[in-house]
Amino acid sequence: MLESIGVDIYEKELRFAAPASDATKNTFVIYNPGRYNGVLVLVPDVGGFEDIGWSSPDSFYSGGKLAYYDARLVGPGKDGRYAIVKSENSCNPSCAEGAIRSVTLHWNGHEYLPAA
Repeated sequence: MLESIGVDIYEKELRFAAPASDATKNTFVIYNPGRYNGVLVLVPDVGGFEDIGWSSPDSFYSGGKLAYYDARLVGPGKDGRYAIVKSENSCNPSCAEGAIRSVTLHWNGHEYLPAA
């Protein structure tokens, strides 16, 4: 069950994707807590929606099981599904100088994972 939690957003940058749902029946919300965009995935279950699983209830920058910070939606593709492109910073030797790479995540029926 999805618990109620406040989400910090920059100005009015909270909206549903267009289209809001894809062939998986998941619903996607785009948000910006102040620096980079994020994607929240609302996965339906018998009680409403699955818990997003924030990594930290106080930080909307750390993501979670179904919350992706510094991410964007791609699609829907020919299969009618969205993919999530998430940026990752190696922070080596520091976050300001770290290498940034993009990882594309796909729904496997339970979670979003990189393609095998």
